[in-house]
Amino acid sequence: MKSQLPTLSRGDIVMRGNRHGIVVTLTNRRMLVVPLEWRPFPRHRADIGIGTLASQVMFHDAVARCGDRQWVTREAQRFAGRVSPVVVTAIVNAIRREEIDRQSERFPAGLVKSTLAFGPMMGSRGRRVGAPSLG
Repeated sequence: MKSQLPTLSRGDIVMRGNRHGIVVTLTNRRMLVVPLEWRPFPRHRADIGIGTLASQVMFHDAVARCGDRQWVTREAQRFAGRVSPVVVTAIVNAIRREEIDRQSERFPAGLVKSTLAFGPMMGSRGRRVGAPSLG
């Protein structure tokens, strides 16, 4: 008998072993899952606080780790809840921003101009007492 795949959709919260994850997108046999963690430390630049976007009490201090997304098979996933479309949109935007940031970090040194106001000052030890003001 052919095994039946679970009927999951975008925005579902699934259990993967003993960990929760949010389904971002699906294909025929696989799905992209963003893991959920409760009160993580330290926060990453691609983390999304679910508590500010979701009205569910269970997820009031949960954080979606958008930088740790991974493709998993659909067979071993169990449905555990659903998040609102606002949360899924925020997660997709965070994944896009993270991918753009990672691409810019792969550039060779010196290709991107510094965004510091005066550029790097070689030999500078910070603000010294009695030093002339720069601006």
